[in-house]
Amino acid sequence: MARNIKEIATEDGVVLEQNYLTKTKRLEYSNGACVGCGICSTVCPKEAIALTEASVEDGRLVERPRVEIDPEKCVLCGICAVFCPTSSLNTTVDGKTYIAVVRHDAMPTLTRYIYVDSAKCEPSCELVCQESCPVDAITISMSTDGKEIIDVNVDWKACIFCKQCEAACPYDLIRVQKPFEGTTEIDAGKCPEGCMACVDACPSDALSIEDGKPVVDQTFCILCSSCEEVCPEDAISVNRTSVSCPSVRSGAWFKVLEKLTSPEVLARELGIDASKRRKETVWETYSRLLA
Repeated sequence: MARNIKEIATEDGVVLEQNYLTKTKRLEYSNGACVGCGICSTVCPKEAIALTEASVEDGRLVERPRVEIDPEKCVLCGICAVFCPTSSLNTTVDGKTYIAVVRHDAMPTLTRYIYVDSAKCEPSCELVCQESCPVDAITISMSTDGKEIIDVNVDWKACIFCKQCEAACPYDLIRVQKPFEGTTEIDAGKCPEGCMACVDACPSDALSIEDGKPVVDQTFCILCSSCEEVCPEDAISVNRTSVSCPSVRSGAWFKVLEKLTSPEVLARELGIDASKRRKETVWETYSRLLA
């Protein structure tokens, strides 16, 4: 039976749409917010997502990789949307965000948040959280006389949880939780002289040039792999060592976890998961005996 998924071009990307008698499912991709990191391609179970080649000229990034989705392979599962670091992908049912793999406990929801204690904010900070945000996700509302901060508004869809605002706040009023932990390593010996493609690609301003070579500030790195994707000499390696999320017992999740991290991280997670399950089984048995 034909799956009947339509591909609809938009001003900023593409929509894949599947119509049923009682509902309409869509996968929406926004090229404007996309940083070409390739995470969506990595986690796609149907290999329906590919990245175009980045364009680098004279050591500068001219064009990021772009996402291409094959409507013949895509099943609108939403796994790509779960892990997209810039919310460039979204699945909906009848216009409302709905990720089936999360609703059916096949995939976890990433633990990522930003908390601002705006009640204690003072204008003397010179609005550094707003100024430091590399994706303009923070907007500060001021009183008409400019002497009081009314509110600090965070656009969660735009936020990439990079900790730039947390580090900038002089009053320690911001807390940010990243979804991934790990390191980004650069073999500077491979870097061509004057190349800044990785710096151009980094969405969190974690990369800079020192003594002619790129260096990474791990505090602000979101481990998205956008730098790795554009490096012309394969000098960058992104290594994720953990994913912040609730526990999910799902074969599909374990496959994605291995792709995002490594077989070693998966083995560790399976060991933890098995240990948890043994404890739960013992407790359940003990409770039945006491009943």
